[in-house]
Amino acid sequence: MKEALKIFWKHENNCIKLASINRSEVDKYNKQALSTLLLLGWILVLVPLVAVPFSNTKAAAVPAYLLSFSSFFVLFLLFKTPIVKKHTLIGLYAGFSVLFLLGIYLSVIHSPYMRATILLGGFVILPLSFIDSPRRSVLVLAFWFIIHAVLAYNYKPPQYALDDTINCLVAAVLGIYLGQMMVKVRLESFEAQRLLTIEKETDVLTGLYNRRKLFEKLALLETKDAEKPSGILMIDIDYFKEFNDNYGHAAGDKCLRYFGETLNRFAQHFKLEFYRYGGEEFVAIAYRYNEKELFSIAESLRIAVQSTDIEGGHITVSIGVAYCDEEQILNYEKVIDRADQAVYFAKREGRNKVCMEQNGK
Repeated sequence: MKEALKIFWKHENNCIKLASINRSEVDKYNKQALSTLLLLGWILVLVPLVAVPFSNTKAAAVPAYLLSFSSFFVLFLLFKTPIVKKHTLIGLYAGFSVLFLLGIYLSVIHSPYMRATILLGGFVILPLSFIDSPRRSVLVLAFWFIIHAVLAYNYKPPQYALDDTINCLVAAVLGIYLGQMMVKVRLESFEAQRLLTIEKETDVLTGLYNRRKLFEKLALLETKDAEKPSGILMIDIDYFKEFNDNYGHAAGDKCLRYFGETLNRFAQHFKLEFYRYGGEEFVAIAYRYNEKELFSIAESLRIAVQSTDIEGGHITVSIGVAYCDEEQILNYEKVIDRADQAVYFAKREGRNKVCMEQNGK
């Protein structure tokens, strides 16, 4: 028992960690699961209603079916509103609660002399249907198991109540086990996809986004609803070719790694996205800064790079800044070209400088 609990808590912690890292994918999956649940709920309730004219036993349960159908319809409308839509897990548990309540009613009130059927499906399907903390799923199943068991022993013949308790317990244990396996597989799949995406989008040496990711971003910026940048910075390491020739490519790679770490630290304090453009050239996309702020940030970056200790050595950068906050941009590659021209101006001025493309400072 102790070993089983240890395995469960380990699985729980691993799920929480993977779910946190892949939050956007988990949310997307759960939203799809909620839509499917509400649709299936309607169908599951509608079929018995259609069968009422052909079944005397179904007629007495019409109010319960109609109430369940109405509940699913209300949930559907609620989770179409922006305020409620983000609480997907609440919607999922609410939808399953409607099914559990219907199943308990049919088992205990409507058919006390028959064994539970729909209810068993609920115990198996809930843990399989969406991604959540295994502990919470177990607690929810335990809650409905206890509710049904108490009512069954009060309203059903003892033999039927005992059979239902055993069947529900077996179904719940089966659902928990299969659910944990399914959640594990889904989360590991999301994590594998995330790592593959990072590998495709990230420059190995610097840890920054690569050129491929940059051009994907530029295409996205040209769409209607994308947040538009206020400017683009082109950053060029001064005399990097000579550095490579003098110290070797291994030292050059080490220099780029240190440089990437500096840019990553800088990005944590400013609204900047850094990309390796190629060789010793880097691009930064800036958001919500005016022209003076952009120049000040670029100057701070220049000083930060100059002050970075690279195993006893130092490098400098020339930075070109293209401001575009008030412009209607149709092609952001042209803005990069403008920033690139400003870099050449900075190099002609003696390097280790920041130049604004618009006014040639």
